[in-house]
Amino acid sequence: MRHERSARLLAATLIATIVGGCGRVGGSSSGASATVDIDGSSTVFRISEAAREGYSAINPKVTVVVDNHGTGGGFGHYLNGEIDIIDASRPANPDEEAKAKAQGIPWTRFNVGTDGITLVVNPENQFVKSLTVAQLKAIWEPGSKITTWKDVDPSWPARKIVFYSPDNDSGTFEYFTEAIVGKKKQQRDDVQPSSDDNTLVNGVAGDVDGLGYFGHAYFEANSNKLRAIPIQNGADDAPVLPSEATILDQSYKPLSRPLFIYVKNSSMRRPAVLGFLKYYLENIVELATKGGYVPPTAEEREANRKALPADGDVSTPTAKDAA
Repeated sequence: MRHERSARLLAATLIATIVGGCGRVGGSSSGASATVDIDGSSTVFRISEAAREGYSAINPKVTVVVDNHGTGGGFGHYLNGEIDIIDASRPANPDEEAKAKAQGIPWTRFNVGTDGITLVVNPENQFVKSLTVAQLKAIWEPGSKITTWKDVDPSWPARKIVFYSPDNDSGTFEYFTEAIVGKKKQQRDDVQPSSDDNTLVNGVAGDVDGLGYFGHAYFEANSNKLRAIPIQNGADDAPVLPSEATILDQSYKPLSRPLFIYVKNSSMRRPAVLGFLKYYLENIVELATKGGYVPPTAEEREANRKALPADGDVSTPTAKDAA
């Protein structure tokens, strides 16, 4: 993974050198760099990639590199001084915050949308009408004894379930396990893990007994070959399907979640990064929608605007620097 990232950064640096007369490697500045490096969540990747495409069309002299090695991988690259922006499908954890503070590399957090982690099965599976949170916990918890559909509900067939899950670096994995299992990064071992959501999509789509989860946009983009499962949060609640409306009003519980980018404060002093960030936030409604997610609310967009430095002066920390 590190070799792949180094190759991409080298390619981006060569391009930036040709079109802008300057470049950077591994996140370090070399004059007025024309490269912006982003890594992290495969969920937020769709929004940042839309931003990259749009900004490249109006400012081709700035090379924006967007990778998707998972939220945890993004924070790791940031703490190694390799990137400017983290795509995050969960908030930074206390350890990540402490390391950033200790290393003197504070960030500012911006909300870029809301997602609903979506449980999916193969369309040929018509017997699973909904799942309760209690059933999901029993299915996904470590040491689960559930191996067939019949183990979940006696009226369902005694066929073996094939499990598909984001890998351990994924913010989706971390959020899902905390919300459903009750413990971060703890779930059954007999899963087909992948850092690539499209691999998970294809896995469930190609397996009549597949069961998996990932960001809602990946379901929407593949709804012709997947079926989303309504989730029943409480005993007295009706099952709820994820949709723009249910994600926005938080009735899709407990799997609605905010999406973020974390931007290195020192990087915002560079015109290339600040210009890209301003474009990103000014167009976030369109970008989040294009990515397949619910855009930030008016209140969230106003909070983003207040946190964004007008001229790149980030010497005075904002309220969101260590959020």
